[in-house]
Amino acid sequence: MLTILSFARKAAVAVAVAAMITTGGAYAMPFTPGDVAVEHQASKVSADEFIGFWEKEDNDRIGLTITPEGKGCYGIEISWPRNSRQVDMYTMSARPAGDHVLQYTNCKHYLVTFSGTYVEDEELLYKDGTGSLRMVSAKRITWQDDQEHKADGAAFVPLSSPLGGGL
Repeated sequence: MLTILSFARKAAVAVAVAAMITTGGAYAMPFTPGDVAVEHQASKVSADEFIGFWEKEDNDRIGLTITPEGKGCYGIEISWPRNSRQVDMYTMSARPAGDHVLQYTNCKHYLVTFSGTYVEDEELLYKDGTGSLRMVSAKRITWQDDQEHKADGAAFVPLSSPLGGGL
């Protein structure tokens, strides 16, 4: 019985996500500037296009993950390997800020050091970093990092392999 309930919950989540994705196009109709409700729906749809797994255009080891957090927020994680044992990990929450832009003000940058198969050390390098992600074409996101400028203009494309990108 527990297995059936677990399966039912997973199926319900899958149906909800599919409905969210497939109904997105319905909100992309033209609207008048004064229609706040329709404007909110249209901006939500343009922000939802960011959701997914991405990799840096010229380096599939650098990964970007964007997930919905609710209440108009999106969770963002970027993993940027330094070497075979260390990864720069950026985590933040972003909100839509105009045409195809997600903006954040709470970026935390960690240096994660691995030893074998586990995390040996996690050092917080900074918090409260700012920046933005911009959808510059249908399948291309750029990252503007205001703190270090490490990624200014770095382009991300959809993940090409389910095993590539990220850690």
